[in-house]
Amino acid sequence: MKYLIFKGAFMALLLSASTLTVSAQKIDEQELKVSVGKISNSTQHLKNLEPVTFKYDVNKYKHLKLPAGEQYGFLASNVQPEFPAMVYEASKVYESGKNNSKVAKYNEVQTADLIPVLVAAIKEQQAEIELLKNEVKLLKAKSK
Repeated sequence: MKYLIFKGAFMALLLSASTLTVSAQKIDEQELKVSVGKISNSTQHLKNLEPVTFKYDVNKYKHLKLPAGEQYGFLASNVQPEFPAMVYEASKVYESGKNNSKVAKYNEVQTADLIPVLVAAIKEQQAEIELLKNEVKLLKAKSK
């Protein structure tokens, strides 16, 4: 008897949960993103970056659980002058004894944010290539 009451209560709970509705709000991108501007001089900014390989000191900083092995990326100190918004202060909480924790803070680069800059640089370079192609055509035509 208790089993049937429990089963009935459980079924009622499931039915009431399934009748809940969730409404989604569709926000237009033009409303969501403000102060939209084009990325300019991207090629020049990228030329000032130094891609590097590095390894984290996983022995000294075991408590941070950093990835082992060779990494590819940038030094935050090199990216900061060119793209300050791509550098942020990361923090990791770690245990430092019984019932005690600390926070380690360090600068990190949001490398995914480089993708739009890379696309802008490719477009800049492509425009320059097209300009040079046209110059070569004109020079060939003049030399005939």
